[in-house]
Amino acid sequence: MVSVSERPFHRGLDRAAVLAAALKVLDTEGRPALTMRRIASELDVEAASLYTHVRNKDAIVDGVLDLVLDEVALPPADLPWRPAITAGWTQYRAALLAHPEAVPLLTERAARSPSQLRLVERSISLLESSGLSTPFAVQAHVALVAFTLGFVFQEVGRSPGVAPELLQSNPVVRRAISALLEVPVDDRFRAGLDFILDGVESQLQTQRGPGPNPRRSQST
Repeated sequence: MVSVSERPFHRGLDRAAVLAAALKVLDTEGRPALTMRRIASELDVEAASLYTHVRNKDAIVDGVLDLVLDEVALPPADLPWRPAITAGWTQYRAALLAHPEAVPLLTERAARSPSQLRLVERSISLLESSGLSTPFAVQAHVALVAFTLGFVFQEVGRSPGVAPELLQSNPVVRRAISALLEVPVDDRFRAGLDFILDGVESQLQTQRGPGPNPRRSQST
């Protein structure tokens, strides 16, 4: 077995290689394995050599999350705002589900990044293009973030069981669970997006004000 000190110098090692190795470790071994020592082992280098390319553990977390977010394909520029919003947030969910171990890291991010801000910018821009004022566009964006992350956290997390005696004594919960099981999870996600976007449509109607009364128009 070759000792660490006898390993060859890796001239090709750079930040991209370090982060790619970190994401691979995270995907295959989970959050506890995401350490400098384990990433260095994956690259066959000493842990100290990683600090040339990443400052600290926070930089690893931020960089790994950026790799995941970079997988989110932005919707085509010529798509109308509502299908574009739906497509964009569906892509965001898909990217997170492709790397479920990265989802808890979202609460550990230390700094904003261009990878994150490109998604925020596109979402808010699309909402503004619908006719929403900027304050309402921001509120709608925040609602979409909260819904999508909450939905994904439930998908990748442990689903708690319900004791039979609780179901027996709670008809509302029985109906709710039955209703959930009848709808595919992708359809439930789309329904949640539609609830939020229906609210956007309602706000647009409020901003435009009441339209002409059809009966009054016909009588004049």
